[in-house]
Amino acid sequence: QLYQLRGRVGRSDRKAYAYLFYPKNRALSEIAMKRLQVISDFTELGSGFKIAMKDMEIRGAGNLLGRDQSGDVYSVGFDMYLRLLNDAVNARMANKGEDIPQNEVLMELEYTGYIPDSYVHSPQTKMEIYKKIAAIETKDELYQVYNELEDRFGQIPDEVLSLLTLSEIRIICKSLYISTLKEKNGMVQVEFSNVSHISIDRILRLIKENTGRIKLDATKPNMLLIQTGKLSLKEKSDYLCEKLEFLVNK
Repeated sequence: QLYQLRGRVGRSDRKAYAYLFYPKNRALSEIAMKRLQVISDFTELGSGFKIAMKDMEIRGAGNLLGRDQSGDVYSVGFDMYLRLLNDAVNARMANKGEDIPQNEVLMELEYTGYIPDSYVHSPQTKMEIYKKIAAIETKDELYQVYNELEDRFGQIPDEVLSLLTLSEIRIICKSLYISTLKEKNGMVQVEFSNVSHISIDRILRLIKENTGRIKLDATKPNMLLIQTGKLSLKEKSDYLCEKLEFLVNK
């Protein structure tokens, strides 16, 4: 829609400019950053089709992957969605009762990372990297992507490190059976879908060692509250990783 609006500005011999703004103090979601990056990358005449294709890559596409399914596809990525679907079908066909892989963690944090032009110039290469980062499932895969980026493009900037840290946080959340991780006004709500896998002793120790900054929600026993305050991008991601990692059974 933003691309269509931009295309309506200026006609024939009348030169015009389109300025698109978003609130200064509001953090953009990862999907919003990707869409703005695509609009920024494709500026030449006739880019509508390319933008539509990139948008489908970001949100998922098709009918099985259409309006009522695209959100699920986006949450795990197209390739991973097909793998999950294949695993589920095989499990039913074999009738072995294998566990269906855990759903993707819902993460709504007030910061996001992106790949700056100064680090990766090619829009196509950027999209490939975004896809690769979104498909990370294990720490081994995370280290592989990290080493690949550093080897191909040099020292990794904080914006890209933030993307990688989001993947690390997601991996930790899955191991802890965390269903949602939401941040609002400097407070992160950590909701567990299965508390039986969490060590109560570790939670109590974490609360004790971070008096006032980490506590249980009085109204929801399966929710932990972590105060982040006004930490910088890197400090916040490192802080969340450290605190969640502490809860993982060693």
